[in-house]
Amino acid sequence: MNRPVTDVIEQASAIQRRAADAQASVWVDASAGTGKTTVLTNRVLSLLLSGTPPARILCLTFTKAAAAEMANRIATQLQKWAAMPDGALHESLLALTNAPPSEDRRRTARQLFARVLDTPGGMKIQTIHAFCQSLLKRFPLEAGIAPHFDVLDERSAAELLVEAREAVINRARTATTPSLAEALAEVTRQVGEGEFDELMRALTLERARLAQLLARLGDVEALIRAVNARLEVAAGDTPERVRIAGCDDEKLDLLGLRLAVRALSESAAKTDRERGAAIKRWLANAGEIRAAEFEGYCKQYLTQEGMIRQRLITARALAANPGVDEILLAEAMRLVDLRDRCNAAVIATATGALLRLGAEMLQSYDEHKRSRSMLDYEDLVLATRDLLQRSGVAPWVLFKLDGGLDHILIDEAQDTNPEQWEIVAALAHEFFAGEGARAEVRTVFAVGDPKQSIFGFQRADPASFARMREHFKRRVDDARALWNEIPLTISFRSTAAVLDAVNAIFSRPEAQEGLFAAGAWPRHEPSRIGQAGLVELWPPALPLEAADPLPWAPPTERRAGDSPRGRLARLIAERIAAMIRSGERLDSR
Repeated sequence: MNRPVTDVIEQASAIQRRAADAQASVWVDASAGTGKTTVLTNRVLSLLLSGTPPARILCLTFTKAAAAEMANRIATQLQKWAAMPDGALHESLLALTNAPPSEDRRRTARQLFARVLDTPGGMKIQTIHAFCQSLLKRFPLEAGIAPHFDVLDERSAAELLVEAREAVINRARTATTPSLAEALAEVTRQVGEGEFDELMRALTLERARLAQLLARLGDVEALIRAVNARLEVAAGDTPERVRIAGCDDEKLDLLGLRLAVRALSESAAKTDRERGAAIKRWLANAGEIRAAEFEGYCKQYLTQEGMIRQRLITARALAANPGVDEILLAEAMRLVDLRDRCNAAVIATATGALLRLGAEMLQSYDEHKRSRSMLDYEDLVLATRDLLQRSGVAPWVLFKLDGGLDHILIDEAQDTNPEQWEIVAALAHEFFAGEGARAEVRTVFAVGDPKQSIFGFQRADPASFARMREHFKRRVDDARALWNEIPLTISFRSTAAVLDAVNAIFSRPEAQEGLFAAGAWPRHEPSRIGQAGLVELWPPALPLEAADPLPWAPPTERRAGDSPRGRLARLIAERIAAMIRSGERLDSR
C-alpha cells in the first residue's frame, strides 16, 4: 500500500534538513531528481544563518551554469528573507532548520542579503577551474608561472595542440630523429587518421599521469622499459621476432608432431586428413616461412576466437593412435601462450611508439603555451595542485587561505578527478588538524551521484568518489567532529513506473558491479505517488550488416549509409505519429 504523499515529502524534507546541518561534515549520495541543488543551496543558507561570513564559504560547482544557478537561488532566497513579513519569515526558517527561529536568527536572516552584497568579490561559488585561476593569479611566483598568464579556452587549446602535433609529425617525417620517425611509422601502422587524433587528445587529457611517470622514472625510455617489464616483453622483442623464435625447431616437439601428422593422414575422416596435411606442410618450411604462415597453422588447433578446439582428432583415429590427442593438445597450449606473447609484444611496441610521440607532442605543446604565457584548463588544476603540495611554499599559501576558508562544498562530486580531489584535500588539510585547528566549526560537504561516473567524465570513477569519502570520514572522525553520510533516494522527477523499472534492473548483482562501493543499490522511491507512468522496452537499434561492394564497380550511384541513431529517431517519430493518429493517451494521474 502506497504511503500518503505528505509522508513522503516530509521524509524527503527531513533528510534534506539533515544534509544541510551546518555543524556536521556531510557526504550526500544523490541521484538525479532527488534535490541535489536544493540541498546544496540550503546548506549554504544554513551556514550563513549560523554566522559564517560569506567570504569563508567555498562552493565548487562543475559548470559555470551550475554556479550561476546556485548563486541566483541563494540571492533570490536572501532577497525574500530581507522583505518577508515576520510570519512568512518564521515559517521559511522553520522549514529550513526544523527549529523555531529566535529573534536574533530572524534579524540575521534579514541582514544576510546586504552582507553577501558587501562581501569583497562576492561569495566564492565557482567552477574548480575558476577557483584555480584566482588562486594562481594570487600566488603566481609561488606557483612558478608568469603573473600575466592568460587561460586558453577549449577551442584555442585544441588549435594549439594541432600546431604542436603537426610540428612533431614534421620532425618525424624529416627523419632527423630516427626514434621519432620509427614511432610515427608504428602508430600509423596501427591506427587511421581519425583514431590518431583521438589518441593524441586522450594523451593530452592524461598528461598529468604521463608527466608523473616521466618525472618518477626519469625519461620516456625508462618509462618504455617499465611498460615492457610489466608486459614481460624482453628489450628488443618485436612481434615478428617472438613469432619467428616460437616457430623454431627447438621450440617444437618435432617427433610428436610427425607422429600426429601420420595418424591424422591415415584417418578415414576428411577433417583429420586436411589437418594432417596442413601441419605437415607447415613443418616442412623454414623458420621465417613458418612465421609468415603462423596464423594458418594456428587454425588447425584454435578457433577463430583463439580457444583450443574441442576435438583435434576424431575418436576413431585416436583409438588407432593412442596419445596423439595429448601431443596435439600440448602444441595447442603452446600456440596459445605464443600468441599471447606476440600480442604482448604488439602492445609493448605500439605503446612505446605512442609514448615517444606523446611525450614529444606534449613537450612541444608546453613550449607553445610557455612562449605565449598561456595555461589551459588542465594546467590550472595541475599548477594549483603542485602549488598546494610544494614543500616550503604550500604551508604559506595554506596559511593565507586558512584565514579565509571555513567550509568547502563540492557539487557533482562524482565528476571530480584525482588531481582535483588532491586540491580539495589540501585545502581542507587544516580543517581537522586537532590541536592546531581553529575553534570555529569547519566542514566539508560533497554531493554527487556515483552512477554518473560510469561516463568517465574527466577521468572520474566511482572508486575515486568512494575513496575520498573514506578519506574525509577518517579525518573528521580523528578530529572527533560530526560526520554524516546521507543518501537521497526520494525522486521529485520520475513516477513510480520509471523508478520501479530502474530498481528492478539495478537490484540484480551483475548490474551493480563496479558502481557501488557498498555493493547495494539504494532503492529509489517517487514523491509523485499515485501519478501514472509508462516504460516501453524496445530492442536495441543495431548496425546492419553491410553488403560487400562489387569489385571494381564504378561509383555511379549514391548509397545511403547505415545510422542506428537515425533509424531509432525515425522509429520514435513513427511511434509518436501513430499515438497521435490513433488518439492514444498516456494517463497523467
